[in-house]
Amino acid sequence: MKYPIDYKEVTGKTEYHLELVKVHTEAVAYLMGFVWCKKVINSYVYLNLGSTLSIFLFEINNSASSDDNYLWIVVGDIPPMYLDIHGPKTTKEVLEDYIRLAEDWIMHVKDGRSVKSCYPFKAEPILEMATLLEKRITFMKNTLIDNIEDIPLFKPSTG
Repeated sequence: MKYPIDYKEVTGKTEYHLELVKVHTEAVAYLMGFVWCKKVINSYVYLNLGSTLSIFLFEINNSASSDDNYLWIVVGDIPPMYLDIHGPKTTKEVLEDYIRLAEDWIMHVKDGRSVKSCYPFKAEPILEMATLLEKRITFMKNTLIDNIEDIPLFKPSTG
């Protein structure tokens, strides 16, 4: 299957189908947990490793900013993260930003510093969580970054 794909086109033939449905549901719940996300309009799969790691592009009704109606969402066996499309423009850039922000959070936790200035991960800032996240980040850096298709951002036309 060629990525990105409109999530509406995901079928039982899609690789990691059940896992992808699960992480998509988690991504929607994560987004809808923010008061500014009034509605999910559409979503697109950019990276599909099932419940290990998936990257979506969501089109939303954003009550806080009409300039941020498209957001990258990274989900899987990691704390979820959203990134606006004004920064990362490809799947590799999304992962690089995730890694950079996670490493900052990990270092703050390991050093016993407050994580208030870090990306607000939905994870308890304790050493055990930092160690688990660090293992996943290491996997991303050593295995994924150089081996994923670098898919550029597109903004689909609505209508």
